[in-house]
Amino acid sequence: MIELKLKNRKGSFHVNSKEVKDIIAARQDIGYLQDISNSINQDNIMVFDCELSEMVFSKEEILEAIEALGETVDESFFEIMFDDIRRFLKDTTDEIEEELQDVYCMDNIKCYFEVYNINQEFSDFKFVFLVSFEDIKIASLKNLAKIVSKRQLVGASKFYS
Repeated sequence: MIELKLKNRKGSFHVNSKEVKDIIAARQDIGYLQDISNSINQDNIMVFDCELSEMVFSKEEILEAIEALGETVDESFFEIMFDDIRRFLKDTTDEIEEELQDVYCMDNIKCYFEVYNINQEFSDFKFVFLVSFEDIKIASLKNLAKIVSKRQLVGASKFYS
């Protein structure tokens, strides 16, 4: 857990990563959430290791619907499903960002995600979620997300291979 000292239009206040984690964890679309903010050396940025809830996307239900229509599944199915999941996570990220801006009365809070692991069954989607409490360019946040996600993937492979 980290704690930040920030200023908003109402004055100075403190926010810790446990509070932000609790806000994110209240969502039913996030199944697993771990605060890894201590693992980076960035001011005013929090990082969480997340997993999408299994109830969000059920590959079995989609495959059953495709079979019911008499269609076949090819590789494009997985590309479309991955794109759908990225769109879903983008919408979720935007909703969380808006909620955090309302809670902390700050307009410059930015959130970003990066998917770093998907199992072969398309039932386990792991991603890092970054929350910045400073005015930062989205490209910088994106680069940081890529670095953290690569580190999470390498760390996960040591334990799950």
